[in-house]
Amino acid sequence: MNANKVAHGQPMSLRERVHFLDIVRGFALMGIILVNYFLIVDSAKGFDMESNDVFHNLVNWFASGKFITLFSFLFGVGFMIFMDRAAQKVDSPNKLFARRLTILLGFGLLHLTFVWIGDILAYYAVAGFLLLFFYKRTAKTIRNWLITLFVIQLFTPFFTMLLNTISSGSSGKPDFADFELISHNSLTYLASIGDRWADMVTMASSSFFTVYSMFFMFLLGVYFVKMEFFKNMEAKKAIWNRIWIICTIAFLITQGSTIITAVNPFENTLWVNMATALEQNGGLTGSMFYMSTLAMLFLHVPQLRGALMVFTKVGRMSLTCYLLHSIIGTLLFLKYGAGLVDHLQPAGTFFMAIGVYVFLVLFSTFWLKRFKYGPMEYIWRQLTYGKVKQISKAFTVHSSSIKK
Repeated sequence: MNANKVAHGQPMSLRERVHFLDIVRGFALMGIILVNYFLIVDSAKGFDMESNDVFHNLVNWFASGKFITLFSFLFGVGFMIFMDRAAQKVDSPNKLFARRLTILLGFGLLHLTFVWIGDILAYYAVAGFLLLFFYKRTAKTIRNWLITLFVIQLFTPFFTMLLNTISSGSSGKPDFADFELISHNSLTYLASIGDRWADMVTMASSSFFTVYSMFFMFLLGVYFVKMEFFKNMEAKKAIWNRIWIICTIAFLITQGSTIITAVNPFENTLWVNMATALEQNGGLTGSMFYMSTLAMLFLHVPQLRGALMVFTKVGRMSLTCYLLHSIIGTLLFLKYGAGLVDHLQPAGTFFMAIGVYVFLVLFSTFWLKRFKYGPMEYIWRQLTYGKVKQISKAFTVHSSSIKK
């Protein structure tokens, strides 16, 4: 091994960060907080997510499933960036990424044990190992995999309808059974720890399609990097224009179906399953519409770049902010904390989520004016590379980054 590889096998520096990706990551986290806070409050009340009020409708139609999907896409992008740089510095980038995922899995297990059952980090870690088989594949191969996985996902509702009809003679109309998360009604914190694992067993039975959808978005992120869509974006405005047009049309189709079904539900079995198929892909189309719209604003409206940059601080500290939002949310809402779940109306939940996000923006801005990395990002880096820098070097006032 080249001696320099050990010394320089370090993650991407702040100067090399892609501002646009940080903007998208910070924007995605805002939506995740909004959806998760409604999920925490509504599940504690018995999953009344279908309440017909303006705030539930806004969250269900324009946020639910879309921002977490966008976050998954960015995970795939981050995988490629990490592996490309690691391949230049170390002999075994696969082992380095596997170690990184193992640490992330540990974070996820700690998070779901001691904070909230709605953890995504453990899912990301498990699905992330599959990416190692695709790093050296060509863009064409990745594209073929994406097409295959998408077709399977698109027709799953019809397969389900057929199986239900054959096995029971039913119409195949989806039957969504409500269930209650035990941990969201725990009276004490210690009781909630055991209850979270009981919830985890319940949720694990339906986790296959969650991992499936995440992995699809991981691969889509890999494909975008292999096609170099994020490299020199200014020179690729025409490509991004086409991406935005395609994503907008797809989003309007799935979103239109979702809204029409909510306002005037279908009775015909075929139409029900067609609507279900479109709705299940609403996360995909919505996430890509939001991402491509941000790209349009970033590329074509330079006057807005300053405003968009507000998302970058949270984006650079996404792991820290993700964990913080669930800690804050559970302490505010659940019964072993402030117990606000019994007093909040949908409007209160909505504005509470916005308020927490504003706090995270201010906190991230304050932190990154003084330190190079967020606290959890720093720990993750040091555990990944197995070389703990002196804190005085890693956590120093970073004046150069302030001027950027």
